[in-house]
Amino acid sequence: APIPVNMNSFTATPRHEISSIAKSLQTTFRLGKTRDIAFRKSQLKQFWALIDENEVELQQCLFEDLGKPVVEAQVMELMAVKNEIASMLTNMDTWLAPKSAPDVPIEYKNFTPTIHKQPLGTCLVIGAWNYPFVLATAPFVAVIAAGNTGIMKPSELAPATAMALANLVPRYLDQSCYRVINGGEAVATTLLKEKFGHICYTGGAKVGRIVMHAAAEHLTPVTLELGGKSPVIITKNADIMVAATRTVWGKFACTGQTCVAPDYAMVEECVKDEFLNALQQVITRFYQGKPQAESKMARIVNLRHWERITNLIRRTSGNIIAGGHGDENTLFIEPTVVSNVSLDDALMSDEIFGPILPVISISSLEEGCELIPRISEDPLSLYLMTEDSKRWIMFCGIRDPGE
Repeated sequence: APIPVNMNSFTATPRHEISSIAKSLQTTFRLGKTRDIAFRKSQLKQFWALIDENEVELQQCLFEDLGKPVVEAQVMELMAVKNEIASMLTNMDTWLAPKSAPDVPIEYKNFTPTIHKQPLGTCLVIGAWNYPFVLATAPFVAVIAAGNTGIMKPSELAPATAMALANLVPRYLDQSCYRVINGGEAVATTLLKEKFGHICYTGGAKVGRIVMHAAAEHLTPVTLELGGKSPVIITKNADIMVAATRTVWGKFACTGQTCVAPDYAMVEECVKDEFLNALQQVITRFYQGKPQAESKMARIVNLRHWERITNLIRRTSGNIIAGGHGDENTLFIEPTVVSNVSLDDALMSDEIFGPILPVISISSLEEGCELIPRISEDPLSLYLMTEDSKRWIMFCGIRDPGE
């Protein structure tokens, strides 16, 4: 039966229980329970059932936490994890099969070396609040498929989703192998004192450094997905309406609270006005003049972030050509486009992580590529809008994104 959703029931895992939970999972791993591929597949199918049988309730949790529209919750959260499960079930036999070592020194060839892929142990997945379901569960699907035991720690800033996972995972997955631990900074700090086979963290660079430092104590390998100011460059060779449509979707999905969202746009001067006009048309078409309606656009996660983003709008020296308004009571901010933005503008100092798109004029693609490292040395993603394959090849040769 679907879970009943109680939005005010967030409960942190007692810190004194964390060590015993971790040790129990480590014991299960040493006993070899999760090494059996048939067992892994059965747990992945159970994970699919978890989503399938509680779809409406999970959508409700995502709406409660972030105001996510149904389509956004479906496509970018629930279906994304289902696709991950399907991919694992389809490919894991091939991925896990022993393989001959492709290239070894000649003195070892007579031994016929073979690569056998082994699980790492008890793994930790620390999710993020902006996509609270997929960023906690998609890496956990990989933990299961690879034969590990694991702990999932959802973000406490999305409490409804976190508690849904805490309630559902024990009902669908083997408790001796997989656990959910909830809580804030104190719980995370206690968790990081334990020894893990691998840690996966999604979030900001500041906490990423803390995770890396804690992992170094045990020489634990870490996967980090961090943020950055990711640019989109629109060239004179682009299909401007297509470029505007893709930029608006990428920027304003989850109200700009996406690590790979275009943080700012650089536009060749000769097509700047056309691009700005196209942006306004697409925003109107997407949101039909009512982005605040429940079915149109998510909200900002909390008041602190709402105040941070609206303060950026107040401080910018650029020209606001779309949006610019917000509602403190609902934590809503309109899709906002700001033109004539200088490099020293308030919008260009840090990752915006909100529904503001600064637009910078450039004379050429080459100038844009030169500006990127001045704005942010290692953007997580880079986007180029062009119909000219030669410019795309040139761009790829100049820039090496962090992703």
